[in-house]
Amino acid sequence: MDFNGEPKNRKVSIHNKYKRRLRNLSHAIDQYLQMAEIKLDKSQSGSIHNRAEIEKIVDKTKELAAMLPSKSELISCPPVRDDFFEVLERTAGDTEKIIAEANEFFKGLTEEDWAEMRNSFKERT
Repeated sequence: MDFNGEPKNRKVSIHNKYKRRLRNLSHAIDQYLQMAEIKLDKSQSGSIHNRAEIEKIVDKTKELAAMLPSKSELISCPPVRDDFFEVLERTAGDTEKIIAEANEFFKGLTEEDWAEMRNSFKERT
């Protein structure tokens, strides 16, 4: 967030919020279908008022659930980081330039810099 309370990158903020809401919707639908199946089970719930209406809602909910991505697809998609997105926008079409700058960066590293990077990586894993 910047000083005015606005997101740093509106596109990223919208994307991340959409993914969160989609994940929440998928979870809520799964929970609803589980409880609806229990409610429609006569051995557990007995006689139900408006059974036909509930069955109709359950059928429509199953159609919606089939359209939504699976839980594993939702989990495997992490939120987009603002800083990474900004770099991609600034450097769109400059792939060769990015590779050249990265190569220059790595060539400029001393043996101590490499050791520090390796140690830092090992500490995270």
